[in-house]
Amino acid sequence: GAHQAARAARAMALPPSVWRTGSGGDGPPAMTTSDTVGDVVSDVDSFRCGDAVVAVRDLRVRGCVVVRVGCRGGVVGPASSSGRICVQFEHREDLSDNRLNCLPEELRHVLVGGHQVGVRVRAARPLETSRGRTIAPGMPGIIVGPARDPLEQGRRLLVRFALSSEEIVEEIVCDPDDIETAIAGNFRRGNAVIATRDLRVGGAVVVREGVLGSVIGPSSSDSQHRITVSFSHREDGSRNRLNCVVNEIRLYLASGLEIGARVQVGRTVTLHDGHPAVPGGTRGTVVGPSADEPLIKVLVRLDSPLTFGGPSEREIRADDLQLVIAGGFRRGESVSAAKDLRVKGVVVVKQGVVGTVVGQSATDPSGRVTVAFARREDGRCNNLNVVPAEITRLPCTGGLVPGDRVAALRQLLVVPRGAYGSVLGPSCARSSRVAVRFAPVDDTEEEVVLHVEPEDLRALHAVGEDVDESGPELGTDGDEMTEDVVRTPVAGGYDRGDTVAATRDLCVRGKVVVRANVIGTVVGPSGDDPTGRVTVAFSWREDGKTNNLNVVTSEIRKVEPRSVARGELCAICLGELLVDGGASEAAEGDGADDTAQDDGAHENPPEEGPPPPPPRCEDICRMPCGHVLHAGCIRSYLNHQTQNAGRMSATQATNSVAALAPLKPAQCPVCRRDVLP
Repeated sequence: GAHQAARAARAMALPPSVWRTGSGGDGPPAMTTSDTVGDVVSDVDSFRCGDAVVAVRDLRVRGCVVVRVGCRGGVVGPASSSGRICVQFEHREDLSDNRLNCLPEELRHVLVGGHQVGVRVRAARPLETSRGRTIAPGMPGIIVGPARDPLEQGRRLLVRFALSSEEIVEEIVCDPDDIETAIAGNFRRGNAVIATRDLRVGGAVVVREGVLGSVIGPSSSDSQHRITVSFSHREDGSRNRLNCVVNEIRLYLASGLEIGARVQVGRTVTLHDGHPAVPGGTRGTVVGPSADEPLIKVLVRLDSPLTFGGPSEREIRADDLQLVIAGGFRRGESVSAAKDLRVKGVVVVKQGVVGTVVGQSATDPSGRVTVAFARREDGRCNNLNVVPAEITRLPCTGGLVPGDRVAALRQLLVVPRGAYGSVLGPSCARSSRVAVRFAPVDDTEEEVVLHVEPEDLRALHAVGEDVDESGPELGTDGDEMTEDVVRTPVAGGYDRGDTVAATRDLCVRGKVVVRANVIGTVVGPSGDDPTGRVTVAFSWREDGKTNNLNVVTSEIRKVEPRSVARGELCAICLGELLVDGGASEAAEGDGADDTAQDDGAHENPPEEGPPPPPPRCEDICRMPCGHVLHAGCIRSYLNHQTQNAGRMSATQATNSVAALAPLKPAQCPVCRRDVLP
């Protein structure tokens, strides 16, 4: 081992021209890179007595195959003939027990952990050398062979490392867990990646841009430049893996985060790993995906871990993190250009054009914002990096702004009165509404996004105010929450949220826009005539519009919630809406047989037992369109339809337009109409 290290060290001192020509007697015959670790060349000196080897091809004697490829054996020692190795194989095709003299290129070491000689690796943890030097984690190395000690040959490896600070080569004996295979681009086995462009084989596209994949390891054909990836979908239907160049893939992180992104913990996070909780407001930098849950969590290096204890790098759910974007903007927030935006003197975005905040600028995360504008003058679809002064926020109706914390003033479908939420932005369905993400009341529920009227919300005192997330704050007597808002009475004695139906066809400028008996929801008093008219959001309009309608009280009638009949099914889970109140209890007996008397009659007729319990109705939700579903089913359905970017597929996450997905209202699973409570 020391002789090989000395030879490698002398070879590294030679100029590359000597390596290429092979004129240096002490240098290796061929060096593929200028890496200071060098390469490992199989020769007679690289094999030792007792080494476990395997044949890399069929071995022949006088033209006949005597050892098949893959057959294992043990090195006995050097052969009598120069340049060969004497090997005792476990099985020979001619059934002979003779040893075989093999060339070095006909053999390959069998190493613990499935490693191979010549494979480039890196240290997985700090290692100590025999000279007292330290091999830092991540330092590159190359596997030389098995450990030279006969007692350790089958369980340890000999690895050559080059110390970067000193041009010295060290060969140390390592356990398989001390090293990990080095993959081009600093990827690791199991990393989730996505294709950065359409990948082609023979001119045909086999993997589309944005398809998710998993890193298998370095390519066997070109380990220094290519990576073997198993993609979740291929256009040709094949399940073969693909050898990709480094720039053809990129690491996928949950919620579309990127390595190096500045983030802030949105709430106090308890990680259940024995370390103290991370308080809300703590900032840090994303350094990579989680090792255990790469599609849900990311590894964050915290700025000030000493203030609350624990390690500086923690695995945190991406949903609990917020991007720290210049100007205080939030991802998915709607903005507009404050002036004409130019690139190289040419106007590419006109003043007033609406856009969506995608995230931090990759080139200047602390000073610029990446925005996806709805229209560009040059016809391109690229995002634009702008300074905060070049864009303005789009205010929501009701004086709300994205990020405001609110509470529901009434029951909104499956959201109970008093539930807390966060304003996402203006509704794309109706300009009079805002999109709000409501947090679950308990661990058994899921968050949902609803498009609601501002009058149904109570704005909390300040953005970022500490709010108890345990559930609605209701008085013991069920009274309304304390508020300083005086609600205007609605004409006809109606209340906000009442379900009504049109008493006749309703016309606007002579055209029928709402048919008789169409269901609607009372929004509030009309702004033009609050004492005589009522604003109603009907579930269906003949002209296809979604505007509310101002009607007189005689044009609508209050509709009582219809009763649910036995046998009605939930359209989502196909379970019955009515379930039996309980199983009938068995009658208590004294152990006697219940046979009839001989005379066929009882002297005293038995008393009738209590009637069976009536069927009870599970928690149900009456949709604005009139359909009735299980409350739990509709909450899960709404959560699935209004999922945020952090739970999107990899293809959607790469598209900046996907940031608008939470602002699109969910639809009824039966009639496909927008769910607007």
